[in-house]
Amino acid sequence: MEDNKHDETLNNTSNFIDVVSEKRLRELTHNLYERVKELNCLYGISRLVEKRNASLEDILKGIVEFIPPAWQYPEITCAHIQWGNSHFKTANYWPTTWRQVQKISVSGKDAGVVEVYYLESRPLEYEGPFLKEERALLDAIAERIGHILEREIAEDNLHVLYEREKKLRKRLQLEMQLRVDFTRKLMHELKTPLTSLMATSQLLVDETRETRLEKLSGYVWDGANNLNRRVDELHDVIRGEIGTLKVSPAALDLRKLIAKMAEENKALLLQQGMSLNIEIEEPLPRVNADPERVRQVLSNLINNAYQYAVSGGKIDIEARKESDTMVVIAVRDYGPGISKEKQKKLFKPGYQVAHQSESAGGLGIGLTLCKRLVELHGGKMGVKSKVGQGAEFYFTLPVCS
Repeated sequence: MEDNKHDETLNNTSNFIDVVSEKRLRELTHNLYERVKELNCLYGISRLVEKRNASLEDILKGIVEFIPPAWQYPEITCAHIQWGNSHFKTANYWPTTWRQVQKISVSGKDAGVVEVYYLESRPLEYEGPFLKEERALLDAIAERIGHILEREIAEDNLHVLYEREKKLRKRLQLEMQLRVDFTRKLMHELKTPLTSLMATSQLLVDETRETRLEKLSGYVWDGANNLNRRVDELHDVIRGEIGTLKVSPAALDLRKLIAKMAEENKALLLQQGMSLNIEIEEPLPRVNADPERVRQVLSNLINNAYQYAVSGGKIDIEARKESDTMVVIAVRDYGPGISKEKQKKLFKPGYQVAHQSESAGGLGIGLTLCKRLVELHGGKMGVKSKVGQGAEFYFTLPVCS
């Protein structure tokens, strides 16, 4: 008798466990199904965003349609997304008292809302009739929409900036072309009479040799040549600014070039009681540079040194290897020197340091052009100076490989 009761108790317990297990399994299955719906919603939104050529309107319309199937009672769920003056709703949208809402934040500011409504009453859960997981999903959707809007706004701003930059670039190109055209006309207007003046002054020098007019005709010839150099420098500076200034590098023996320039300037320096000291490292490798442009740079630096050196002083020219790839050339004078403040402005167009008087003559473009020419060779140019101790201008040129 007791055995029968024991067996019956075991059977009842087993049946109860089966019932509980089945119920628990149904709950787990239901919860898993709900989570899958939520994941499908987020996945669908991601696919919308990744879709090529999808407009913001298409994306928000798609998102609002993804919301109802992800909620516990999709058949009575409707959704609404509001952003600014734009509204996106499901076909069955109808605001009720069973509402779940989350603000859309864009760059830290409220920009709209996402709303979910149940069209009929349902049992109370975590938030009214809505599950805790549905609150987390709604928050995630609102956050994702905020990111989408931020990206869209950023792209719109970028597009506006791009269009503005394109207009500015077009205007700049037009202005550059106008400047090029003006420069060509200016060079033509200056060079035409200047060429005639140079030819005439050269003829005048030849005709007045060993006469009392020889000195005067020499002044005319020197003036014409000086003016011609200034015009060429101005043209080069303008070409440098618009990117059309070119150099033609080739293997160059600096020793020969410096020696030749020293010989050309010897008479002028001796006339002023000045000396020219040359120091060239042995062996000095050839450099890859345009001979005429290097001559132009050196000529400008020697001329500056001559103007700023004190009477009876000297000028030093030094050339040596700076590294395995660069040679440095320096021109040093023993004049009044240049302050740190003025050194910062030396290579700017139009700036000159006064010498022997309170004002400086010329256009102040020589050093600007020299620096540009050196940089076109892949080198650099600079100055070292202290007030009262002269100045050293140096530049580097690449060694032939």
